[in-house]
Amino acid sequence: MKGWRLCGSIGLLSLLLSGPAPAQDDAGADPLLEQRLGSFLAGGYEPLTTPVGWYSPTAQVAGADYPDIRQVAETDALDADAVAAVAAHAERIGSSALLVSHGGALVHESYWRDSGRDTYFNPQSMSKTVLALLVGIAVDEGHIGSVDDPVGRYIAEWAEDPRGAITIRNLLHMSGGLEQLGGDYGYAVVPENPAVAQHFGSDFVGPILGLAQADPPGARWDYNNNETNLLGVLIARATGRRYADYLSEKLWRPLGLADASLYLDREGGTPMVSCCILSRPIDWLRVGELIAGRGAFGGARLVPASWIGEMLAPAPTRPGYGYQIWLGDQRIGGEPDARPGLVPWQSEPFAADDLIFLHGHGAQRVWIIPSRDLVIVRAGRSWPTEWDEAAIPNALIRALDDRDGGQ
Repeated sequence: MKGWRLCGSIGLLSLLLSGPAPAQDDAGADPLLEQRLGSFLAGGYEPLTTPVGWYSPTAQVAGADYPDIRQVAETDALDADAVAAVAAHAERIGSSALLVSHGGALVHESYWRDSGRDTYFNPQSMSKTVLALLVGIAVDEGHIGSVDDPVGRYIAEWAEDPRGAITIRNLLHMSGGLEQLGGDYGYAVVPENPAVAQHFGSDFVGPILGLAQADPPGARWDYNNNETNLLGVLIARATGRRYADYLSEKLWRPLGLADASLYLDREGGTPMVSCCILSRPIDWLRVGELIAGRGAFGGARLVPASWIGEMLAPAPTRPGYGYQIWLGDQRIGGEPDARPGLVPWQSEPFAADDLIFLHGHGAQRVWIIPSRDLVIVRAGRSWPTEWDEAAIPNALIRALDDRDGGQ
């Protein structure tokens, strides 16, 4: 049970928007923590193998009244044998889904391991990129003044606290400088681990407000779920909306997606926003298409094009990272990891300079190549038997370029 990264840590909402305080027994124990952690351990789960139905309670993210039914379109743009070889590779390494769109059309769809189009999964930290899109929408609507606003302007508890000087931009770049919640416990799945107590417990809110400032804001990139989750409370407080409702109204319904759900700390409580938009892999294809289209979909502008540009600008603290999204080449050459790590290994550079990707624990991926109008989704419910970040996207980019006579 060691060695896995908790898929998220905290989703914060305004105290006015939160549900009732978590119930505890007279001894201060958290019954929900005991129940959820006990069932998790009894099931022998880890984040990749946890059944979607385990996550309870949840909040609905309402999709379209009649979700778009996408049909696989025939295409001459991609060599069929090349696509089949990529699908065979995806199956061999343990994938549960592979989907490809070109020019906004679904051109390939495969499922394995008892999965199908309507099989829900946990996209893990791919959920972070959706949060970044919502921040841009909230800025455009005037709920948030600027990404350079200090968070203390929106988080009342930090209004007079030095941590309130962290900016929204710092958090988007994973450079807020907050400490990691797990501390010396690391990945140990024990109730004494603060990160475990938070993930399984009935309060996702309190732990983040107690985090110390480990580094000056903007000084260092440190991938921290809590920095994403702090943005969750900021969005909710700035907009006056529950996160699930704002996500539904601004993205999920307009994109024609099926209903999704968010993992809550308790009934009527706070969602975990750094992970766990429980949904279908095919819905993430459209999220990728929205980004490839610079925020436009179906003739409507859902996200400002200027915001997509900001999202894709390299962070000063890490050139391979933008606003909660990964940019281009990461770690090329050397020995591959036994399991895909946080900074993924690739055998060669990406075959397109503008490739960007959504990155979820266990190699959940959306690769987006705007110059080729190409989006690829890979999902899995177990660790891949091997991983090369460049293998799937490069094979499809080259198959497309071969048909087009090169780029």
